Amino acid sequence: MKLKPNVIGISGVAGSGKDTFADLIGCKLLERLDAKVKFLSFAERLKREVKDISLELYDIDPTSCSREEKTLIRPLLLAHGAIMRDKTKGRYWIDSIKNKIDSKKINIITDVRFSEYSCDEVFWIKTEMNGILIHISRFFEENGQRVYIQPANEYEKRNDETLKSKADYSFAWPTDKTKQNKYSSDFMKWIFKNHVEH
Repeated sequence: MKLKPNVIGISGVAGSGKDTFADLIGCKLLERLDAKVKFLSFAERLKREVKDISLELYDIDPTSCSREEKTLIRPLLLAHGAIMRDKTKGRYWIDSIKNKIDSKKINIITDVRFSEYSCDEVFWIKTEMNGILIHISRFFEENGQRVYIQPANEYEKRNDETLKSKADYSFAWPTDKTKQNKYSSDFMKWIFKNHVEH
């Protein structure tokens, strides 16, 4: 058996659980298909590029900082990301990882955040790479009601609904980690039904 698309992009607002879901499905793909998995991130190069200035100004290393520290330097990360994206009509961060795609592995990109330019991240994954886009929302229960994690910044506000509408597979899951395995199992059923060659 073989998974036909070898690129899977995961979208959702900050804190929605993209990395957690990537880890869960990565383990399942390894077990079920004996497939090697490679994890990639558009933000990897971004963090490296602002590392020196962030360390100099704030004594924070964006490549290995806490969630609280990342919140502090988020405006710097967003500004640099936006400038480079605008200069290249959405291609700069794509170009930073496209040569890292391994044709012999399943490549999971854990931070798809933009669909603003005609050839932006979503276009690249779905059209150029013939990949799959997943969208995740996360909620917690409060007084018997679902309360969803909201976009962390203006870029997420502008892009999240578009990302959700363009996703091949979309779901909302609870903050409770003991319940999250079910969602990766449901995804595996879907992907085996639609994208696995026997």
